[in-house]
This record gives sequence, structure tokens and C-alpha cells, in this order.
Amino acid sequence: MRGIRSLVSSPPGTLASVIGVQLDLFGGQHLPRALEGHSSAEAPDASGPQLDLFADRHLELGRARRLLIDGRARDAVRALRELRRRYPDDPVIGAELELARVMERRLDAVAAAVPDERAHLLVALARAAPAELRPALLRRAAAALRQSGPAALLGGKAASVLLLEAGELDGAHAAAEAAVGASERARFIAYLADVEARRDLCGLARERYREALAQDPHDIDWDAIADADVRSLPDIARTEFELEDGVAWSAPVGVLLDVLPLGQPPASSGDGAAEPQRAFAAVDRARRFLAALVRDRREPGGSVSGARLAARREMRALAPQLLAAYLASK
Repeated sequence: MRGIRSLVSSPPGTLASVIGVQLDLFGGQHLPRALEGHSSAEAPDASGPQLDLFADRHLELGRARRLLIDGRARDAVRALRELRRRYPDDPVIGAELELARVMERRLDAVAAAVPDERAHLLVALARAAPAELRPALLRRAAAALRQSGPAALLGGKAASVLLLEAGELDGAHAAAEAAVGASERARFIAYLADVEARRDLCGLARERYREALAQDPHDIDWDAIADADVRSLPDIARTEFELEDGVAWSAPVGVLLDVLPLGQPPASSGDGAAEPQRAFAAVDRARRFLAALVRDRREPGGSVSGARLAARREMRALAPQLLAAYLASK
């Protein structure tokens, strides 16, 4: 109980005890074992009325725990205080009452903060809290973040990321769609793809990943990508195709390996008529390669048309190793 007691003794209005992500608010303390359906108190030996009282106590304790896990710390304190009055010698009730009081005080501090800081404070609290309490805190953090707009970010993360971590697939999908509706940044398109991948909508997810990577691969939150094959594309581009900026080349490499669908030519790729050997930035070169690849694949099979030859000349000028892999796969 060392971690809980140190919290109880801290000043109620001290936000510094809440906001540090590295600050272990609970001293490594997990919820008592009773949360897992076990009591550290000895079960009564007698049966009959005493056993009924023991069962009633556990039912009421379970309801109080549910309130705490759902983020209703004040209600949990009220319920646990009543239980403590009736069962003053139960150590499990005492421990959980202390934990509920800590959460009540921390949530009161968050509520007193300026609105723009509440999402940050709630995420910090969720990171320090026992695992059983995190989903409700992350849901609150996502709701607070969305108060700043559907495309608001916290540490570069959208509300859908917090909701996915909380296990709220439906809520994460709604938040990700709202973000894309407000901003068509590649980051938000990829976040929507992450939700769809987690919902086993793999085909749709990969279409969105392809769209996001073709638009701006450096805007993607690569650590959050839910599809392992997509997440590995930059490493494959660097190690297997010796492309220095593997992130920039992730879209054409993904299409070449059939990880991503062919799709449409990138909007800013041009029509292939520009000088292919010009020193384009890596992303521009990758977009041009992808556009040429799309043109080549759309030509009738087996034909050696002028359009196909032009597309392959452009691919050779931009990334000869990728062209060689493409031709070897045909």
C-alpha cells in the first residue's frame, strides 16, 4: 500500500502529481486481488446466514469495483465508504476505498484544469493507473481531445488511437471517419485504415493505406499501423531494394509486392512527360515510379506499346532495382 498512501498524502490541488507521464501515480500498485474475484480476507467457516452475508458483501464490492473501472470514482467512493462502515475490518474494502479516493481526487484535478489540457492530463493518468482503469480514462481523454475538433491531435495521435487502445472499435471508427471528413491528411487516412484493419476489413484497410502512402508517407504514424505487412514496407524498401528513404518508397514497393492494391496514379505524380532523371526528392521520385507502374499495368497484357516502353524507361531512370524486380515477377 506504499504507493497509494503516498498519493493520499499529496496536496489535493497539485496538478504536477497528475501530468507527468513518467510519474508512477500508483507506485506500481495494481488493483487488489479481489478485483480478480479473490479476497485476501479469510472466508468464514460458518455456513448459513454468515455465508449469505459474505456473498452479499462480495456482490456489493463487485458493484463498487465496476463503478471504479467505469471511471465513476465519486460513486465508487460513496459505495465503498458505506461498505467500509458496515465491514470496518475488511482489508480489501479498505484498500479499494483508498484507491477510489485517489482516483476521485485526480479526476477532480483534471476537471479543474483548462479544457485544452484535460486530454493530456487524462492520458497521463491512464498511463500511470492500474490496467483495469485505463480504458475508461482513455475514453474520457478521447472525448476531451475531440472537444478541440475532430482532427485534433495529442502528441501526434488522434482520438481514434486512444479509443483503439481502450478497445472501443466502434468509437474509434466513428472518430477516425470524422477526422478524415475534417482533414484529408495522410495521417488521418492511415488512422482510419488502422481501425479497419483491427475490424478485419483488410481489403478496405489496404486501399486506404495505399491512398495515404501515395499522398505523404512521411505524415504516417508508422508505429500505429495495425497491418504488419504494411508496417514492414519501409524496411523492405531499405534492405531488399537498397532505397535510402524507405518510407518515401513504401507505396510503390507495397504495390510491387502485392501488399497494396494498384489504385490510381498519385495526384501529384505528373503525366510522365517530365525529365525522369531530374533530381526529384525521394517522395516525388516514388510517386512518379508508382504512376509509371500503374500506366504499365494498365496496358493490354503482352503488348509492347509506346506507352509501356515510356513507362518502363521512366521506372528504370527512377529506380532500376525496382523495375528489375517488377519485370522478374511478371
